[in-house]
Amino acid sequence: MKDNASKIGGRRLHFAGSADPDIEPQRLRYFHKLVKNLAKRTLAEGGGLVVTVGSEPTHETERDLPLIFDWTLLEAIDESLTTKLPDWPESQGAPIIAVGLPRWKDKIPRNRKPLWERLVSTENVELVQIRSELSIGGILRERQATFGDILVAAGGGPGVEHLAQLYMSTCKPVIPLDVKLRMKTSAAEGLATRATESPGKFFGYKPAHHAAAAFSTLSLKDQLPKVEEFENKFFDFVFHLQRPRAFFARLLNRKLPEFCDVERFFRDVVDHVVQNAGYERFEMGKEASREPFLNVEVFQAIYSSSLTIVDLTGMRQDCLTELGYALGLGKKVIITAQEGTPLPFDSAALPCHFWSSKQTYTQSITNLQEFMKKNINRKPIVESL
Repeated sequence: MKDNASKIGGRRLHFAGSADPDIEPQRLRYFHKLVKNLAKRTLAEGGGLVVTVGSEPTHETERDLPLIFDWTLLEAIDESLTTKLPDWPESQGAPIIAVGLPRWKDKIPRNRKPLWERLVSTENVELVQIRSELSIGGILRERQATFGDILVAAGGGPGVEHLAQLYMSTCKPVIPLDVKLRMKTSAAEGLATRATESPGKFFGYKPAHHAAAAFSTLSLKDQLPKVEEFENKFFDFVFHLQRPRAFFARLLNRKLPEFCDVERFFRDVVDHVVQNAGYERFEMGKEASREPFLNVEVFQAIYSSSLTIVDLTGMRQDCLTELGYALGLGKKVIITAQEGTPLPFDSAALPCHFWSSKQTYTQSITNLQEFMKKNINRKPIVESL
């Protein structure tokens, strides 16, 4: 597996946006080629993708030219799956999340059905279907944002604005591209201007003082560079983004008898699984604090984290509070506890991974990875209506 500390292994990119029906065809064809190359490179680097399954509107004069990019992404996936992909961390679930609109089967163009049938026959694609009674646009974007780790936006209108807000509200990177795909200023173009002025609000680039200059190299406003040239600049930029964070809520009191087993479980097992899944950890008492009050730091850390791992060994009340906060935010949550820990809730509703200090190191890692794979992409407890 590639070194996820410097690459994008375990992270899903979400390419979103659209073009006007009368936009210059040559420019749109260029961007489709660019998107396909970026998608293939993402998979080659150990990353994943978030796509939408549904219809495919086309240009008003060029009927073979789509105005959206999802089926171009699916083409890239299909072509990439014919070769061996790098190891995607199994604890993250399927690398490709395809979110289906209500009646998505009926909306798939006839010429795209063989492509879709090939893709769903693999274990690399997970279909997430939006319930027909829910509001389509907003719910679709909310679900996509829970699965995606980096948003790449181009063109588009209010939907792209909403997606950007969803990603930024949970401290996930947003990379807006200023390519001209709309006759008027598109949502992504407006976001690109704001990102140039305040890059820290859009992405955590390292080093931070180089963020604006690095982002400027991705501008497509004045010229369209060779696809391969832009691809290299794009991934050089992405490789400098901060990794998604995993927050650890666990027993920290060294005086309690369970502490040694909990500490060993997190250092020997959880740290390994989390790092190989593409996350960097955040654990109170282990990382530097920026807030004068510990409870403020805890809630801010959970809010800005992509994953929360809550261990209930010792039944700390603080852990239950942190668990409830993470669940209320709709975060990805993994619950663990040492064997014999009595749970204060029905484990059928909130699955818990019970671990044992008597298991071997290898078996403990395998068991946690398998549990995460089954549960990391569970639906939020409450869905928006």
